[in-house]
Amino acid sequence: MLSESLDQAGVQKLRDQIEREIDDTVNRLRQIEATAQQQLRESSVERQHLESFLDELSYRLRSITESGKLSGQLPTRITGPITETQLNAMHVQEATLRERKEAIEKSHTALEQVGNRLSWLIHQIEGACSYVTSNSDANDTDVEGDQQGMQPSAGDQVMWAQIIMGQEAERARLAREIHDGPAQVLANTVMRLQFVEQMQKHKPEEVKGELARIRSTLQESMKEVRRFIFDLRPASLTDAGLLPTLRQYTREYSEQFNVSVELNLPENLVLSANQELVVFRVVQEALQNIHKHAEATEIVVEVLQRPGGPVVVTISDNGKGFQTKGMRRQPSSSGLVSMKERAATVGGTLKVDSMPGTGTTITLVLPTHKA
Repeated sequence: MLSESLDQAGVQKLRDQIEREIDDTVNRLRQIEATAQQQLRESSVERQHLESFLDELSYRLRSITESGKLSGQLPTRITGPITETQLNAMHVQEATLRERKEAIEKSHTALEQVGNRLSWLIHQIEGACSYVTSNSDANDTDVEGDQQGMQPSAGDQVMWAQIIMGQEAERARLAREIHDGPAQVLANTVMRLQFVEQMQKHKPEEVKGELARIRSTLQESMKEVRRFIFDLRPASLTDAGLLPTLRQYTREYSEQFNVSVELNLPENLVLSANQELVVFRVVQEALQNIHKHAEATEIVVEVLQRPGGPVVVTISDNGKGFQTKGMRRQPSSSGLVSMKERAATVGGTLKVDSMPGTGTTITLVLPTHKA
């Protein structure tokens, strides 16, 4: 009896020590995460100030070039008559600012990846810790054992944490694209309209041409906004179904990025609404990854469904490929991991085959939906 008591005390002591070490590890990770988030905020502020000044400087240089002469009458913080020497200095300054902007954007992207991976890791550790401690507690009493049966497994906790982090990464990507796309166009439009006000006073004959250029820019921006809306939730997926939506998306992708996309689809497809959404998101994420990383010139998207069998979706490219070993540990692999977790939510599996220099093939397999 004494030996049993000592064993229980030893186990409890070891468990307490493990919990303390896990808490310390999580706390250190949270401190690193907080530091990364602070640096990310500072990077965002610096990037916004830099972009604002660069846009103003670039637009002033374009206006000077278009007018064919030097002028100090533009609505900008840089005022006064401009000499040839000053104009050359402005071009040098613009080039320097653009280099700085590129460096900040690379740093910003790296910080985002670090923050996402840290949050992901913390969720995994906490999920595993919760599972271990609740399992230990469950062994103490039958009542606690019943309570343990109501809790999600560590695997489920990790999977949902990964899905959440994937969603957050996607939101961050969209926020970046909106900031760098439509938001910048609107800021430039405001400056150009200020310039039109000045033209109305001094060169009214040129106002019509400038307004036409502004209208053309806004029309292009509207196309981009519609693309963002389509990416968030394509209405055609609900209205027309998966196959027409894939045709529209791959056609627009091919036109936008000037890359060949071969699309092979069946005449009909039997999937649930949730499975259709998963297929679309996997194809969408795969094509975006190809654009960002693969440097491919040819892409093949194929959807097959044999009678009574599963639906098989493959996305292949002739890009530079990558090493899949240790893929989960690579910060840039979060998109691939989130695709796997998304497939699992509807009973599917996802496999990635790639080697450096041989391209990449992603295969999604979904069970046939039974009505």
